[in-house]
Amino acid sequence: MPFPSLPDKHGLPSAYPPAAFLDALRAGGWEPGPVPESVVFTYARFELYLAAHPEMYTPNHMLGTGPGRFFLVNATDGRVGVNCLGIGAPAAVAQLEVQAELGVQRCVSIGTAGGFQADQEPGDVVLLTSAVRDEGTSYHYLPAGVPAVPDMALTGRFGAALDASGFTRTVGATVTTDAPYRTTPEEIGIHRANGVRAQEMEAAALFALGQVRELPVAAAVVIDAVPGPAGTAFRIDHQRAGEVLRGLFAATIAFLAR
Repeated sequence: MPFPSLPDKHGLPSAYPPAAFLDALRAGGWEPGPVPESVVFTYARFELYLAAHPEMYTPNHMLGTGPGRFFLVNATDGRVGVNCLGIGAPAAVAQLEVQAELGVQRCVSIGTAGGFQADQEPGDVVLLTSAVRDEGTSYHYLPAGVPAVPDMALTGRFGAALDASGFTRTVGATVTTDAPYRTTPEEIGIHRANGVRAQEMEAAALFALGQVRELPVAAAVVIDAVPGPAGTAFRIDHQRAGEVLRGLFAATIAFLAR
């Protein structure tokens, strides 16, 4: 069976676009509230921190995936929002489809990821320049042979902002997967040989949507685990990765605020 099950689905118009979904919500009395120009996608329970600081972040319950999971950054007069998501490409893309329809103009995705290369350590930051499409969502948007890439102008500005903030970072490709716990030594060897520097669960799909919608999307990840020479015996340091991710979050907000 081909995937998606309808060949060349990516080139056909949708019968259920986000505008139809939003029109139905509005018919029931829903209104989105303030819509930011820029949104940060996070996947690491940032809502617990944001909810504890109402002087800095105002929840807009109507825009998130659940109550209290979307916040506006007060210091930006609502121009920057933070979407606190679970993991996975389908949820991330569904959110960005709706938010783009409402008027969001750019998205930066940040999170943790596994590493591949011998020179990597937990806590390393990788600015993503492309994504191997090892998930399913991107194939509903782009033909199989088309690379999933971020917006290079936004990525370049984001990288320069990280440099100015004092971050040491590398650039490179990621593998976006739906099954991180099925990562095999064989594929680790292949990705190492190809210079891939990360594996996560959202980037390829977000890049694909950005390409189709002409919506600038960029992404960076913090490495939290690196396999040994044989592609096994991962060195994992969630504490170090979490510390760096919090700094990356603050730098990303500052970048989009400018």
